[in-house]
Order: sequence, then structure tokens, then C-alpha cells
Amino acid sequence: MTQNIMYYHSFLYEVVTMVFFIIGSFNFGLHYAIWQGKRKEFVRNIEIQSFAITAFLATALAIAALSKTGLYTDSVSMFRRIVFNVISAHTTTGLGSVYARQFALQWGNAGILIMVIVMLIGGSACSTAGGFKGLRVGIVFKGIIADVKKLLSSERSMRVYKFHYMKDIVLEDGLVRASALIIICYMVLFGIGTLLGTFCGYSLADSAFEASSVTGNVGLSIGVTSASMPAVMKIYYIFAMYLGRLEFLSVFALIGMAITGVKKIWKRKQI
Repeated sequence: MTQNIMYYHSFLYEVVTMVFFIIGSFNFGLHYAIWQGKRKEFVRNIEIQSFAITAFLATALAIAALSKTGLYTDSVSMFRRIVFNVISAHTTTGLGSVYARQFALQWGNAGILIMVIVMLIGGSACSTAGGFKGLRVGIVFKGIIADVKKLLSSERSMRVYKFHYMKDIVLEDGLVRASALIIICYMVLFGIGTLLGTFCGYSLADSAFEASSVTGNVGLSIGVTSASMPAVMKIYYIFAMYLGRLEFLSVFALIGMAITGVKKIWKRKQI
């Protein structure tokens, strides 16, 4: 429907779908572990901890920012319009309970910024969600904490830092670096998309919102994506969605294999 989930005007439907897209954004390995009776995984898992923290902070900040506008005056409307959309963006589901242009005209820069951040983060690895994943956010954050502790501790003390992801895993520098690399790639792709949008005449807020949505494969729109948008943006958005969903390294490996194959064919022809 062109009105997205607003077409149904159903609070019950919004609650039910919200439950489903939260569950769908969790790691399928976590689903299986809980199915096997390992219920403590739901509390100990670094992805759940990361999602709980970022989702709570994002919704709290969005409610605080939009409360000042007087747009949503009661708890029910705040839940249906703010919490629903923030969590939908965070899980990269794409269901929206407000019109696309309402984000730009009513939510303000603070609300748009919160939506941009949660769309970039996304959900869990091995799930239906896009984004650079809460797992990587948790690993990088724990890596920062570990480095700070190392600086404050004695040079003689040797401590192994771990995190829990289905099992206890040692927090190695290579793992933190790999997670940070993917996050940086996402931010570069998002930055290029935002810059391209501004070059094509859209505002910075509109460009950033749309770029984060296509980079995280979310589906929410602020009104930029349309049949009449510039062809260069259509092409870039397709490219960004492809790279963002496959998380770069697999695409880079494919390109590398293709280049290697072309070089081998070229050398054979030269011989």
C-alpha cells in the first residue's frame, strides 16, 4: 500500500507486526539456542545487549525530541508514531506509520538524525535485518573499553577480554579491526550517497535519511526515492543496496576473482 502500514489504521496490527519484526531481526542461531532450552543466551548474547541499549537510547531520545514539538500528545500516539517507526528503522523492516514527508516536515533534524543512526546500525547478524549489525557495534565498543582498561592497568598485568556470542569468544585485535572495517565501509557508502543527494538538489537531511535507508536496505523513505528522481541516484542506490546487503567483502572478493580471471585470459592470448 502506498500509505504503508497506515493504510490499516490498526493499533493491534501495528503491535503484532512490531513483535514479528523484532523477532526477525534477532540472530537465527539465537532462535535455535533458545529453542534448545538455552534461555540464558537471550540475556548474555552481545547482539541482544547491543540492540537493547541502542533501541532504548534511540526511542528515548526520539520521544524527548518530538515531545517538544507537541506533535504527539499522548502515550498511545507516541508509541504508534515514534516507537514503532524507530524500531522499524532499527530492525530495517521498512514499515512506517507516518507519511514519508512527515519525517522531513514534522520530525525535525533531531528525529531524522536518530532514524539515520538506527537504520545504519540495523539488527543482528544471520537474521532478516540489514545494516552493519549490532554485533559489530558491540565488538567495537568492547574493544574500546578493553583498550582503555589496558592503558590504565599495569604493564605486567595480562588479561584476556571476552564477549559472549553463542559461546565465550576472545576479543582479539583482528576481530575488532574486521568489525570496524565493515562499519567504515558502510559509513563511506552512506557518505557518498548523502553527498550525491545534495548534489542533485535535495536537502542534507533528506539525502542522509534516504542514503541510510538504501545502505541498510531498510525501505523507509523521506520522499526522495521516486520514479522522477535523477537516473544517477537510481543507479547508485541499486549499487548501494547490493553492496550493503552483501556486506562488501563478498562483493570485493567477486570483483577480485573476475579481475584475476580476465588477467589470466589476457596472458594466454599474449602467449
